[in-house]
Amino acid sequence: MAEAAGVSLTTVSYVLSGRGGGTTRISQPTQDRVHAAARELGYVPNRAARGMRRGRTDLVAVAVTDLEDDWDRELASAAAGILPRYGYQPVVLVGDSWRPFMLSGGADGVILGSVPADRSPADLETMAELVTRGVAQLVFSNTLDIDGVDVLPPETPGPDGAGPLFELAVATLAGRLRA
Repeated sequence: MAEAAGVSLTTVSYVLSGRGGGTTRISQPTQDRVHAAARELGYVPNRAARGMRRGRTDLVAVAVTDLEDDWDRELASAAAGILPRYGYQPVVLVGDSWRPFMLSGGADGVILGSVPADRSPADLETMAELVTRGVAQLVFSNTLDIDGVDVLPPETPGPDGAGPLFELAVATLAGRLRA
């Protein structure tokens, strides 16, 4: 790509990462050439590498039990539409896969759907571990009360659907992520 833009690899790295040029100012025409070359070559940044460097993934896991369940399916769909407005990409996980994903540092936060209403001991243990790591969590439940975890009751959707509840959930989690 550096050859395509006619600049050094260091300059390309600075421009594509959004960092300045250190003590050297990178002119706007040079930045434009780098971005044009990136588009032409179909460059896609490596999220994992960027996440390691920045210490965050910009991903939020949406953990649901069953996509056949109307409520969990609606949560996953709403999160996919709402999270990008807060600068996060959703990763929808079905079943128990959310635990190893989150414990491996897979996402900055997790929204746990309402099914099952009562969490398993393994779920509670994982949630407690994530609290110690400072990972933002939101769970829908009428029964749980966990320090460090935001809990919202899974209210029955009204005539306008569950959209306002899901918007509140994402806003709540996004606020914790930015804190």
